[in-house]
Amino acid sequence: MNHIIKPAFTLFIVAAVTTALLTLTYVLTLEPIAYQTRMRQEEMMRALLTQADSFEEIQAEVSGSMVRVFRASYGGGTVGYIVELAPSGYGGRISMVVGVSSADSTLAGMRVLRHSETPGLGSVISAARFYDTFTGRQLNPLTVVRGSAGDNEIDAITSATITTVAVTNAVNEAIEWYNAIGTTHWYNTIGE
Repeated sequence: MNHIIKPAFTLFIVAAVTTALLTLTYVLTLEPIAYQTRMRQEEMMRALLTQADSFEEIQAEVSGSMVRVFRASYGGGTVGYIVELAPSGYGGRISMVVGVSSADSTLAGMRVLRHSETPGLGSVISAARFYDTFTGRQLNPLTVVRGSAGDNEIDAITSATITTVAVTNAVNEAIEWYNAIGTTHWYNTIGE
């Protein structure tokens, strides 16, 4: 019986120590990871609305894949909005931000924060050649097409149509929010 108890006890001790070390590592890295995530998100927001000097999360009704909304300000006046979204792509959730410029009511652009899409295919959503196709667009619903894209169309990424549609639908959610609610909020914050 001793030949079973001793190895079992040793295994229990090893498992307990390993679990304790993993827990300690998790606790010690949680805040630095959260900080890096916030810094990356702020960097992406500043890349979209370069004229903004601050971003403030606002109380906004979110739906679909929308997570939250930030008001971008310069000198106290609203210059646009950043909508954070998390649509479901082919490989899982895509964490992204969409910027809308209040000055000319156009898309300031889109940036992907995190994704788990297929490397070399869906991962193209993080490349400038894809996300630049959203910049400067009018605030009209966009559709995904294969081949030459027109004014309100986005060319599908080859072999990654599901990912392209997910991102485009999320951008459409941000456009819909701004057209329905964002413009009203913008007019209400002009004197703040």
